[in-house]
Parts: sequence; structure tokens; C-alpha cells
Amino acid sequence: MFIFSIRTVVLAVAVSASSLSSAATLSVQSELLCSPEGLMRLIPQFNVNGQFTIPNPNTDLQTFLSAQQGLSNAIDMILAQENISQNPSNVGSLPSRPLIFASNWLSSEVGIQTDGTNLNSPESGGKFGGYRVQSFLTGLTPVLYPMPTSHPCVNRLVLAANNTAGSWPTPTYALGRYQLDNNGLPMRDKPLITYLIVNICLDLGKSAVINRQSVLRPNAMIILALHWPCEGSGCANNGIGHQH
Repeated sequence: MFIFSIRTVVLAVAVSASSLSSAATLSVQSELLCSPEGLMRLIPQFNVNGQFTIPNPNTDLQTFLSAQQGLSNAIDMILAQENISQNPSNVGSLPSRPLIFASNWLSSEVGIQTDGTNLNSPESGGKFGGYRVQSFLTGLTPVLYPMPTSHPCVNRLVLAANNTAGSWPTPTYALGRYQLDNNGLPMRDKPLITYLIVNICLDLGKSAVINRQSVLRPNAMIILALHWPCEGSGCANNGIGHQH
């Protein structure tokens, strides 16, 4: 029985090692998506004096749009390269390992909406953009489905909520970073922690109360956003962002 237990452990380790080794080695450029430090090298708009910084759309709209759109395009290109270089059978046999999501989130975003007659902003106070506002992802009330891809640090995201007719169309991605061991080395067999979400929000309805009944009224809204997790005093914000 003791020998069987040892063999079982060895077999389990061998299977685990085989699963990990079957994952293709990422290129140097692909690895840049796996940390804020790498992302600064890939998308220099996030690099402000050597610090990973989300651009402020209220003070520099062009830099924000360049960073948001540039990151989306870069992820698309890197995923395409990984999809071509990897074996579909190996990718399909890998265990599902979605990213881990925090409870508290901030966002920077720009948006515009219309009810078919008036064109305005969905941000509080009528502002065109919001910077370091509390993201509606705080608490993760909506249904958020992270879908792993051929890149271990990238998940596609599908979102639904019960108070809108909105969705997150492509390109919408979550980026994850490796957990580190006591020596500061990445633990590639552990779930990754989400450090950034880049998304487009398309909403075609807005909740309203008519004759004491909750209904959805026609309302077209498009939001471009970057979301990142926060903790404690790091969650200080400039108000509430758009509510999906």
C-alpha cells in the first residue's frame, strides 16, 4: 500500500509535469504581456518615468486612446502568432486555468451615449472621460466569464448584467501576472492574477422605472476602458465610473 501511494504521487507529478511541459514556450515578446513591467516595454504609453501608469483621458485623451487601442491591437497580434505557432491538439488538451480576479477595481474610461435624440456622456457630471473612478467591476456583481486562450497570460472576457442590454464585444481581454515564489521567480503552474483589463463596452439599453415597473429603455452607449485592481488606500478614487 505504501509503495502504491508513492507510485500514485509520482504518477500525479509526472502527469502534472507533462501538462505543463506541453504548453509551448512563449516568445520574448509574448512574455511582455505577463507583467506591468513587460507591458511598459511593449506599450510605452504606460511608462511614465519608469512607473506603470494608466493615462488620464481627461488631460491627455490622445495618449489614453493610443494606449487602449494599441494594447488591444498588440494582444490580437500576439495571440495570432501564438495560435499559428502552437499545436492545436496540445492547446486543446491543456487544463482550464482562468485568471484570478480581485474584488476592488478602478478604471479610466471614455464614452458617449444617445437616446436617439440627444448625444451626451455617460460619465457623472457630464464629463467625457473618467480617471481613477471606481469601476463597476468592484464586487464583481455582473456575470464575468474569463475564457483562457493559447497564451497563459491572456483571457478573453464575456460579461452579462441583469440591468442592461450591454455586452463586451471583441477586442476585450484580461491580462494576468504570475505568482512569485520566495525567490521572486514565477510559479508557472499556479493560476495567474489579473492586473489589467482592456475592454470595449457596448450597451443598447438603460434601466428605468415607468409606472413603478422596472424596464429597459433604448439607449446606445459605447465605452472604451482600462480596469485595474486595487487594495486599501490604493482604491482612493475620483468618483463612480459608468455602471454597465
